[in-house]
Order: sequence, then structure tokens, then C-alpha cells
Amino acid sequence: MTNDPMRQADVARRLANMAKAPRCGARTRTGRPCRQAALRGRARCRMHGGAKGSGGPPGDRNGNFKHGLFTRESKRLRSAARGKIREIRRFLKEL
Repeated sequence: MTNDPMRQADVARRLANMAKAPRCGARTRTGRPCRQAALRGRARCRMHGGAKGSGGPPGDRNGNFKHGLFTRESKRLRSAARGKIREIRRFLKEL
């Protein structure tokens, strides 16, 4: 490596361009925003899912399993149970 002034200008220009790059939109474990530059055309850096192939598999292979907690029937049953509890509390308050 030589101390070529022309090369130093090129390095300074590249560093200035990197500083202008959009930042990753993810939050780190400390809750602060990630300081890495986002990948070109993406909102995340390579460590937070911007890299090609990162993330879960597409479609049905992504483990989109239903557990039944939010089905219409279970929502209706919970709503009815809450209504009965309210009714019992009102009855006990009147006594």
C-alpha cells in the first residue's frame, strides 16, 4: 500500500457514499436501531434478513399451523363465557 493522494480521494468519496446509504430498519437486542447499511433495494442489512435466501421458507412450508385459539367457534364460546361472568357479577352485586 502506498500513500497515493489519488487513492485517498477515492477512499474518502466511497466512505462519504457509504455514510449516505439508508440504514437497516431493524432493532438490535438492546432496542436501538441497527447501524448497518441496508442492502440495495431492501430495508434490512445482511444480518437482519436482507440477504438472499434469508428468512423462512415460502408458502405452506413456513409452519403456518392453526392452533384453534382464534377460530370463530372458540371466539364465540369465549364471548359467551365472558357474558355469563358479567351476568353473574351483576347478580352478586345486587345481593
